[in-house]
Amino acid sequence: MIASPIIIELLAQAGFEAVVLDMEHGPLSFDNLNTLIPAARASGIYPIVRVKTQDSALVSSALDVGAAGVLVPQIDSGAAAASVVRAARFAPLGRRGVNPYTRAAGYNARPEWYARANSEVAVLVMVEGSAGIAALPEIVATPGLDGVFIGPFDLSQALGVPGKVDHPAVLAGVESIVAATAKQNLATAVFAPTAILARRWLDRGVRMVALGYDTAMVLEAFRATRDSATLTRADED
Repeated sequence: MIASPIIIELLAQAGFEAVVLDMEHGPLSFDNLNTLIPAARASGIYPIVRVKTQDSALVSSALDVGAAGVLVPQIDSGAAAASVVRAARFAPLGRRGVNPYTRAAGYNARPEWYARANSEVAVLVMVEGSAGIAALPEIVATPGLDGVFIGPFDLSQALGVPGKVDHPAVLAGVESIVAATAKQNLATAVFAPTAILARRWLDRGVRMVALGYDTAMVLEAFRATRDSATLTRADED
């Protein structure tokens, strides 16, 4: 959520392999992406853009500016998933508009881009509610889709236990999605607010875990540092 390339560089130094740039819930704009995406690329980590809506223009614009993948929220049908794929893939797999002068194309300096573009980006859709779970078989059968990202907070709300991402019903719901996507040879991704939950999903075959938010991590580090200093002072007294 923090629109600073320094955060991206610090994540890379910490050993993370990718970063989700959250345009849905965060304050990020496409102007911010023009700074954050090159920072991620230069740091050797993959920039994945979570767009605000299923709008095809947002999907293609995120890819044109150089995203390694696009993450589209609130997908609740096979038709919606197919629409995302069409927006993200060039013909014959989709209808993404071609402009060779974008960052993704190397500003017309990558003649091989046309042949490789469809395979260079990841197309991920978010299944977050009861409708999405019900439509999961048709969603995961969508040609050209690379994976399903599970939003446990929205899922917890749909299952009647809002905010309880470690509730048995939520955990069971996530595991059912993981199993369904694996049968279609698709990747599964999930958000994990804690390292404990992250390890749980990695152990169960989840290919990508989005671990926490930069805002939460910075706040936690600030609090821990301050509390440590305060306790040290109290001990000295």
